[in-house]
Amino acid sequence: MKNIQKKVAPIDCEEAARRFNDFIDNYIKGKAKEELVHHIADCRHCFERIEFEQMLKAKISLLGKSNSANEKETKNIIKKILSKTYMS
Repeated sequence: MKNIQKKVAPIDCEEAARRFNDFIDNYIKGKAKEELVHHIADCRHCFERIEFEQMLKAKISLLGKSNSANEKETKNIIKKILSKTYMS
């Protein structure tokens, strides 16, 4: 039995970045999702960016659920993450 692989059209980093939010929110489907997943698998930079954005979105969502003591701590964590990401 032959293993037939579908060809996935390559996308560049700019196009991948435009799809990040839809991917994180699970809105992207079909061919567009396949293209993005393929790109992320081959592009370390985009993989790290989407990983960061997923983590940031998770931390931000905690802000709405946190009490005031945790809110300050969460904001400090987000500031640290941002400073490390944009400084490197």
